[in-house]
Amino acid sequence: MKKIMNDMAEEGVHPNIVTYNALMAIYLEQGEANKALNVLEDIQKKGFTPSAVSYSQALLAYRRMEDGYGALNFFAEIRDKYLKGEIGNNTDEDWENEFVKLENFIIRICYQVMRRWLVKDENLSSNVMKLLTEMDKAKLQPGREEYERLVWACTRYEHYVVAKELYTRIRERHEDISLSVCNHLIWLMGKAKKWWAALEIYEDLLDRGPKPNNMSYELIVSHFNILLGAARKRGIWKWGVRLLNKMEDKGLKPGTREWNAVLVACSKASEYYAAVEIFKRMIEKGEKPTIISYGALLSALEKGKLYDEVFRVWQHMLNVGVKPNVYAYTIMASVFTAQGKFNMVELIFQDMAQTGIEPTVVTYNAIISACARNTMSSAAYEWFHRMRVQSIEPNEITFEMLIEALAKDGKPRLAYELYLRALNEKLNLSVKAYDAVVESSKAYGATIDLNLLGPRPPDKKKKVLIRKNLTDFCHLADVPRRSLRKTVPSTNSRNPMD
Repeated sequence: MKKIMNDMAEEGVHPNIVTYNALMAIYLEQGEANKALNVLEDIQKKGFTPSAVSYSQALLAYRRMEDGYGALNFFAEIRDKYLKGEIGNNTDEDWENEFVKLENFIIRICYQVMRRWLVKDENLSSNVMKLLTEMDKAKLQPGREEYERLVWACTRYEHYVVAKELYTRIRERHEDISLSVCNHLIWLMGKAKKWWAALEIYEDLLDRGPKPNNMSYELIVSHFNILLGAARKRGIWKWGVRLLNKMEDKGLKPGTREWNAVLVACSKASEYYAAVEIFKRMIEKGEKPTIISYGALLSALEKGKLYDEVFRVWQHMLNVGVKPNVYAYTIMASVFTAQGKFNMVELIFQDMAQTGIEPTVVTYNAIISACARNTMSSAAYEWFHRMRVQSIEPNEITFEMLIEALAKDGKPRLAYELYLRALNEKLNLSVKAYDAVVESSKAYGATIDLNLLGPRPPDKKKKVLIRKNLTDFCHLADVPRRSLRKTVPSTNSRNPMD
């Protein structure tokens, strides 16, 4: 380039503003944006007045460098000079029209830079937020189309802050918004685990339009299922009920999956009364209970020791044609064991065999645990041998429950032998089982070899699976406590089946 300029000088050809503009364009074509900006400086040093094309080329150079801030600052300088009358007075150009073009161009450049930032592998969300703020300060407002295209570029979970800001700007500054953009935002908020933000967008669709479609419905229901799943796993039944209420408030019909999630939460929390109320409400809403529904209700009633009600629900389940699974059979076996009705337990096993359902270690553990809770250590020991005969290997829970039952029932020697057997099978028993053997031996004068028992196991920190604290759950689900105010069934002592 220097050689060409030198040759021109030797030939007596003096460059003008058109020459320099062409030189800037050549540098930009070659990917040398910094050199293009240097040419603009040379124009001013040599006493030429930059044209609108010169300024456009300079803005394009900032775009090529993806320097949105630099482009914005450069435009601010141009605008300041234009408003002061320092440029645009002594030329043949229509600067009023040219300035509007430059303003539209800088908006376009900022949009392009932000979009490039969003599609990069690294998270540049903070850069986008900062440039949006700087554009506000410069009083430059992109149109709805630019905002919506930027929303589509938000695909990573870290982008939710940018996407939410863009959504707010569209709603506040424009009358309409694309439904597909709203659906994309609902999806993105779910990906970022901002389910309540997704619900707010869905609520806006209901209140302000555009009308939600099947995709909107499916997306928001899937988010509710995630929250209900979290409530189910932690046994936070009140939140489950409130989420169901919230769904109905927004015109979303909970299905069997959603009702079952709350029923399981009630079961885990041992809230039998709430489980009954939810079960009744499920039927009233036209949903047909499944074996999961019945299983959760049976479990909740069993934990409340409402054995007569358990049997009534069981009979109702069979009468309506719902076939039991191994979980339901296990609950009934546990209930009949707790009542000492071992003949009924045998019938349960016969029924399982006829339907091709094999009892599992969980089934036997439930029976042994029920025996242990009701001081029937001999029966527990018999069922332990029976599972051995059936080639079902006992686990830590089996040994621990049986050892504790034998120890409490004055059979320390048998408890001791079982503990040694568990050690030989490489099972890691809890400190509770160890202490039960030692304390029972002391209490009943049994002679045992503590060396064979090995060292006392360390105390296991119990992992809290059921979190009833709503504040904890709100933090987990990223939802405000104040957002769900529907009443829920209160637990009390009256018969839930009345």
